[in-house]
Amino acid sequence: MATITKRGDAFRIKVSLGYDENKKQIVKSTTFVPPKGTTPKKAQKLAEEYAFEFERHCKGYTQLNENMRFSELADWYFENYAPVELKEGTVYNYKSAYNNHIKPVLGNVRVKDINTPRLTQFVQSLKLQPETVRKIYVVLQSIFHRGVEQGFIRDTPCRNVILPKNRSKKKKPVLDEEQTSRFMKLIEEKKCDPDIKRIIKVLLYTGMRCGECLALSWNDINFEEMTISIEHNLADVAGKHWLTTPKTESSIRTIGMSQALADIFREQKKYQEQLIEALGDDFSHPEMVFTSANGNYRDRSSLGTSLKRFLRGTEFDFLTLHSLRHCNATLLLNSGVDLKVVSDHLGHCDIGVTANIYADVLKSTKAKVADLVSLKLA
Repeated sequence: MATITKRGDAFRIKVSLGYDENKKQIVKSTTFVPPKGTTPKKAQKLAEEYAFEFERHCKGYTQLNENMRFSELADWYFENYAPVELKEGTVYNYKSAYNNHIKPVLGNVRVKDINTPRLTQFVQSLKLQPETVRKIYVVLQSIFHRGVEQGFIRDTPCRNVILPKNRSKKKKPVLDEEQTSRFMKLIEEKKCDPDIKRIIKVLLYTGMRCGECLALSWNDINFEEMTISIEHNLADVAGKHWLTTPKTESSIRTIGMSQALADIFREQKKYQEQLIEALGDDFSHPEMVFTSANGNYRDRSSLGTSLKRFLRGTEFDFLTLHSLRHCNATLLLNSGVDLKVVSDHLGHCDIGVTANIYADVLKSTKAKVADLVSLKLA
């Protein structure tokens, strides 16, 4: 039974939960402050009711520790959960978001004092793009969710939090067929390192994520079957690079390879053989398709900078490495390729993800189909 000790106008409530493996008594405590103006007799009764509920609650959640500060919960998360369940790159990004934005504001706050309105106020106060705020909120969600799973806290306050809306109506930058033809012509005619041009073409032809493209090995390219196996992703964190698994299980896939794409890979092979002949054993990764000049893993940010430099001053200066993936998907959908086929081709976890990302394209395609049917029936 809970013990109640009066201290001034407040009541100190303690609940014993037995003993741990070291024979140390487990005690949970809280403080109840009755409303102002409450008579002593009424205050005592309210304290007893509060103690009863607190005891029942504690015995249902024996590890409850809502008095911990949020930084303690986050430390547990990054020490125990993140290294086991998350990829190293994700851990790095989550830690950066936590240290830069969450910890300075919420780190010293007790978990029991963090509620939904407080989180709404926090995310609304961040002077960042809505997309960035949502990424920070995902970190908060994950930490609180694991806290509930482990029994540290009763419930997560990450419900019904009002996130800032992205009021920008800008569509994802993509190319239509005519623009694509001009873009391909630009690639052929404008000066740029040939291997960078080949990477751009591969991204546009395949719709691969940049990390998947840079993780390709020659064993993944089957010139006989005319297929490309996508089985790895090149992690790129703080200047360090290593091969890891793709984004999701469905990202591991095999896609078809056109003759034009096969020719691009053959050109890359010849280019690489020349580098290997010049550097010999100093060429670090001869097994990889796209490497730096000395054979190291290719740096994604450096590649992105090269693309920006190449497109500066052209009509295509809005393109990024990732938008080439969107261009590929848009071309496929506008050509009438089935949504499920496009989803598998892109390595999305399910068809709903593809439908959500390319909702505008699908709407346009449906309108074209309706017009075509009307034309046939006229």
